[in-house]
Amino acid sequence: MSVRTLRIAVIALLIAVGTPWALATTTYVVGPSTCLPGKVHFSTIQSAVSSVAAGSNVYVCPGTYPEQVVITQPLTLSGVTDGTGDAAVITVPSAGLVANGTHSTLGPVAVQLLVENTVLVTISNLTIDGTGAGCVSGAARVFGMEYYFVGTPVDGSSAGKIQNVVVRNELDTCTWTDGIEIDNSYVTISNNEVHDIDITPIGSRGGQVNISNNNIQNALNGIVVSTSTAANTVTGNTISNLGPSVGFTTSVGVWLDSSNATVTKNTVANAGAGYGVYLPGSTLGTNVNANKLNDTYIALYVVGSTTNTLVQSNTVAHTTYGVADLSFGGGNTVTKNTVNESYYGVYTGGPTTDTITPNTFYNVVVTVDPNPLTDPGGTSPE
Repeated sequence: MSVRTLRIAVIALLIAVGTPWALATTTYVVGPSTCLPGKVHFSTIQSAVSSVAAGSNVYVCPGTYPEQVVITQPLTLSGVTDGTGDAAVITVPSAGLVANGTHSTLGPVAVQLLVENTVLVTISNLTIDGTGAGCVSGAARVFGMEYYFVGTPVDGSSAGKIQNVVVRNELDTCTWTDGIEIDNSYVTISNNEVHDIDITPIGSRGGQVNISNNNIQNALNGIVVSTSTAANTVTGNTISNLGPSVGFTTSVGVWLDSSNATVTKNTVANAGAGYGVYLPGSTLGTNVNANKLNDTYIALYVVGSTTNTLVQSNTVAHTTYGVADLSFGGGNTVTKNTVNESYYGVYTGGPTTDTITPNTFYNVVVTVDPNPLTDPGGTSPE
């Protein structure tokens, strides 16, 4: 058993039996003494999260904090107002970012706010701004936030929370950048604003996530959930203004390279060169329903060995392909979708064992085409 695995297992056990620190409500403050007076104050976020007892609350007062923060123990980190001040903003240090973390597939990365090898960490009411990051020596990718091996499968998606956070301006001419990255962690990501991102505003690899009610715009992709068989949920998110970025020409609103996920009640709009919901070959048992997909190239794209997936009751408007089903896995059901103003209503890639009726079409040139000549798709990075 690795040190990391042992540490997480011990933390989970202590929480289960009810340790004193698991119930701690001690509050500390980052910022001037005039903000929330009477508490212990720290001048930087990093000095606070490194010094307080596990389970503490750390409140960050309005201001600009040019630092990279690493959290390795359970705590709550929240921005607060002092009655007149603006937001608490984590910005790039004057000397620039350095590689301070790792990623299970990418290797060394630079992260503005990193949570790693722990459990029960909540981040809320903060702004993370990547303006001026520039080139980062030795980093394969830059993240605004990363949760790295936080929690275990028994936590579901409750080992960490990211809520009411803004991640913005993660743009770089040298190192690709992302907004929020969840790496083999068990996290709920809700009610955040993520915009102006090179590649992916919210991404997850392994673990289990609940991604709900976020507002995402101005990026290559919207949400990517990959290499997981857990019951991931992507619901109620609004994703808009996706387009070519850092040399890639095809964007994706919701990319599910994962099994057993539920994708429901999301809105994807203004991605004329991309896909609304993309289900590539490893998708199994996914439920895609009640989404609204407008102004895309392919609204619903099912491909490869995808199998036993339900694509139902989605509303599609102003697209070239309403549904492109090029899967050969079989057992998929594409029914009760409504397509308005599309060249192809359903485009199937030849004989298929999938169920592709009934669907409703308005102002569609070809309702169902079972014998297209070419694959309409392409690829896009995570």
